[in-house]
Amino acid sequence: MNNPEPRHHSAFVALVGRPNCGKSTLMNTMLGENLAVVTPLPQTTRKNLKGIYTDENLQLIFVDTPGIHHGGFAFNDSMVKESDRLIRRREIDIICCLVDCSRSLGEEEEVVARMVGESHIPVVVVFNKKDLCKSTDAFIASYFSRFPALQSAPRICISATKKEAKEPFLSIIKALAPEGPQLFPTDDLTDADLRFFAAEYVRKHIITNTSDEVPHAAFVEIVRYKEYDDKHQVEAEIHVETDGQKAIIIGRKGALIRKIQLDAQQDLEKLTGVPAVINCHVKISPKWRNNDGFLREMGFFVK
Repeated sequence: MNNPEPRHHSAFVALVGRPNCGKSTLMNTMLGENLAVVTPLPQTTRKNLKGIYTDENLQLIFVDTPGIHHGGFAFNDSMVKESDRLIRRREIDIICCLVDCSRSLGEEEEVVARMVGESHIPVVVVFNKKDLCKSTDAFIASYFSRFPALQSAPRICISATKKEAKEPFLSIIKALAPEGPQLFPTDDLTDADLRFFAAEYVRKHIITNTSDEVPHAAFVEIVRYKEYDDKHQVEAEIHVETDGQKAIIIGRKGALIRKIQLDAQQDLEKLTGVPAVINCHVKISPKWRNNDGFLREMGFFVK
């Protein structure tokens, strides 16, 4: 008697949690590629990014979402809505609720737990950064004491930076993934385009080369992306809010903006396999983080 063919499973898996809880790191570990930009700066992720994991009879589309937080700008609210709309419109099959074991529980966890609890979507609670926690057992007990509605959900305690986290995490997700077809070609890692990554690479190097409010006040817009046989040519505008922020990014005699361009070019060349030229222009867009028209034009959801 012939054994039946194994059935194929597929799922959209949302990674949600407070800023810097390890969502992007976890997705990168699952994919074995540094797809999402990771920096020590909270709120590095600004838009939902899909990362595609494909195995035999299984495809998981991870959705890395902006961190759930309260900020003083319309832009902060729009980032939170990225996650909220994804869940409320039921565009996903599984929610991974990431909890940072190295930090005290706070208002962000309250918002995430409420959002997840109201979704009626299968949930996995992922306690991350266990290597930075004095007592994971005590932390987990404290978490479920505060959020008892999630106590029955599957759970796992990991360090997302470690390769050892991959298999136990995948085994939990596989068990929840519904039957379904392969939705993306086997070799695809994401559905994001090169314009997205060019902007992310420029912003990454703004983050790593500046401090204080500058990284939060900088927005990178790709105004032109041309692909030629022998190179990729990119024109980018870096929007900031003040003359001082513009001066910092440009640097003394233009030294910092040149460094940002060159470092971003190297990242883009690694991704595409061809030489790249990135030219950045710094533009003052006063109070863009509270400008609904600007945010809509840049693709963010506002009221």
